[in-house]
Amino acid sequence: MDRGLKNYIEAIQSDVAALVYSDGEGASFEDKFTEYCIEILDHIGKSEGARVLSYINPDSQGRIDWKINGYCLKDEFKDDSNKVYFETLDLFITFYNQNSYDYNITKDDFNKSINQIKKFLNAALKGHIDYVDPAQTELNQLLKIIIKQKSNFDRMNIYFLINGNSNHDLEKVTIKGFEDLDVFVHVWDIPRFYKLSESSSNREPIEIDFKDLISTNSHGVQCLKMPNLNELYECYLALLPGEVLAKLYKEYSNELLESNVRAFLGQTGKFNKGIRDTIREKPQMFLPYNNGITATAENVETVISDNQLYLTRLLDFQIVNGGQTTASLFHTQKKFKDADLSNVFVQMKLTVIKDVEQKNIEVPNIARYANSQNKVSELDLSSNNPYFVQIESLSRKKYVIDPENRNLSTLWYFERVNGQYKESLNKLTTPAQQRKFKEQHPTNQKFVKSDVAKFINIWELEPHYVSQGAQKNFIHYTKKINELVKKNKLPGENFYKKLIANAILFKTTDKLFGRKNIDAIGDTNLKSFTVAYTLSYFYYLADNRLDLWKIYEEQRVDSRIINELQKLIVFVYNHLVKSSNNSLISEYAKRESSWKLLKDGNYKINFEQYSDCFITNEEVLTREIETEEIHNKSENNLMNINKILAFGNKFWDGVSKWSMNIDEFKELSTDIWEIASKIKRAKNLNSRDIAIGNKLLLYIEENNINNETIKSLSNDIEVEVIDIKAIYDRLKLISKNDWSKIFDLGEQTKIFDNLELLNLKSVQKSISKSETVKEVNVVNAIKSIKKLSKFGINH
Repeated sequence: MDRGLKNYIEAIQSDVAALVYSDGEGASFEDKFTEYCIEILDHIGKSEGARVLSYINPDSQGRIDWKINGYCLKDEFKDDSNKVYFETLDLFITFYNQNSYDYNITKDDFNKSINQIKKFLNAALKGHIDYVDPAQTELNQLLKIIIKQKSNFDRMNIYFLINGNSNHDLEKVTIKGFEDLDVFVHVWDIPRFYKLSESSSNREPIEIDFKDLISTNSHGVQCLKMPNLNELYECYLALLPGEVLAKLYKEYSNELLESNVRAFLGQTGKFNKGIRDTIREKPQMFLPYNNGITATAENVETVISDNQLYLTRLLDFQIVNGGQTTASLFHTQKKFKDADLSNVFVQMKLTVIKDVEQKNIEVPNIARYANSQNKVSELDLSSNNPYFVQIESLSRKKYVIDPENRNLSTLWYFERVNGQYKESLNKLTTPAQQRKFKEQHPTNQKFVKSDVAKFINIWELEPHYVSQGAQKNFIHYTKKINELVKKNKLPGENFYKKLIANAILFKTTDKLFGRKNIDAIGDTNLKSFTVAYTLSYFYYLADNRLDLWKIYEEQRVDSRIINELQKLIVFVYNHLVKSSNNSLISEYAKRESSWKLLKDGNYKINFEQYSDCFITNEEVLTREIETEEIHNKSENNLMNINKILAFGNKFWDGVSKWSMNIDEFKELSTDIWEIASKIKRAKNLNSRDIAIGNKLLLYIEENNINNETIKSLSNDIEVEVIDIKAIYDRLKLISKNDWSKIFDLGEQTKIFDNLELLNLKSVQKSISKSETVKEVNVVNAIKSIKKLSKFGINH
């Protein structure tokens, strides 16, 4: 057996065993293997959001009649009547051999498994499964959906998961009475999973054979190859038959869309009436009416016949623009029997990026410039900007108090990539985990890139840019931050506090405008402009001296400031209406002259009456300067430790073995073993450990070494990682008064032993003075404080 495959099998066995162990007594190896495979398929976009659903229905003799191991309903679609249904149903059936991962499944066992899931599907579609225990809520709900939709599913996928090898294959199955329903079978055995793990793109490329798709004796798709202008890419122009695109969508659905574009556009399709009508009424005019599709491929095969060039095969075919066209061709043909695609042709521009590394860079750019209708916006395509990556990092670490319950702490969640919040939530497998995530990341504290641009441009007194809309305002903002990125000036803690305080101020002011037909101060269509102008005007009048730190720490706006904003928003609204001279305020507010006119007004605020809410000009300048690294020594130290610990004990145990064969680390083998040992025993890491650990992680990253390969070298059971930084931030939120209460209660009740009390005092002193504090001390401190919960102390 290939050594790589052998290591991969050992890794899977260990991981599945770990999943079983973590669930405790009664856990099924078959279920955990299914869960393990589903996670992989979810990660590569094959079956997004799938879940384990294990049920075996016996026949009268106790044998398996039908069986299901998992399911996924996906690709929501709206037709022209706005009716929503699922395009795709994925079903999972697993064959699990308890004794080995290196065996060949017999033809008999292969056919039995396929027949078991086929029987389930047949009975479900026909409504014959009415005997399942009501306690099986999830299965019963799935059955109701299958009965309701029946043949309205565009495709069904059966994923056959095997923890061994299969030499058998089956592309389709047919259900009697539902012969028009496409049911595709995808066999996933260990060699196929291994091949995927070895792929640099970590996904299975779509391979298109045009000769099979078009007709018998076809050469393929006639095309024109553009002259080779450089070594980066090749480009082809072709006319694709509409029937071919419909067939491709029928089988692959959203897998056809380039992964980033798919994430940006979302999974909910919409029936395009214009495309529908053209196909039905003027199919011959589809080509001149439609903009066509833009696609990419990793490699192409061509043939020449009668001096004409034909595309015969495409590897890793992805549509970067034209997804709606493709989907609408399929749905029109399916819904309307009079729809004839034989006269429909779609122009295609196909780009083949020769350099794989350049492909990852250029495909998003092709998506950007090809999507002229803003399906992929500037907001989406700047997700990897280092400035936003840094804000994301800060948002995952900077805990704040819950203003409704000061004993609790939460995080503001920056969604750097569209759908990130939902993805993070869906990754959690239990209701308890999801509930905890929502409590720690409340949805009203989620913000996106366009929000960052809005909050900061308002603070920087540019409400006229904000009034131009999210897209234009964002582009204006990115021009500013890109200059900072060039100078390596990334956001730090000071910026983050300013950002979140501005978010709180914006949300507060937005509420002051009121709601339509209830308590609005005026036309709610003007709310966005009024709020932006009101806040900027308030900052302008206050010379940007508002104490944002106070707002950040309290997570609310002082009631006196709210009262002032309540009066100011009415003034600004009336000013915009009056000064616009009956022109469109939405257009008027976009002009810089409108902002200048408001600033020239004579509105007066007596800031002396709440001077404690403002800071001096000197303090304003100080807070614009990010704290130097040395001043954050304690926090930076814990962040480094947290980064090392986050890889887990299994990884570091594997590293201690793997590094012995790496020349650069042979002399450090003892030190690396010591790091692994400390992590396993939950001991403190010293500065040398941190330095060596970071050096190792950098080497692994730069050389693209798979972490799972390293983990496979370890026989350790993975232990849950403790977020040291989160605990540290929670302790930072404890006020001086609360620390005094903790110490007083500890001494009065004797709930702490002497060492505990001394540790608490040491940690409190280190935090207050930003001194370095050991991770074990931090963990022990929070454990001690939890003992006081019965006295009303919760942190």
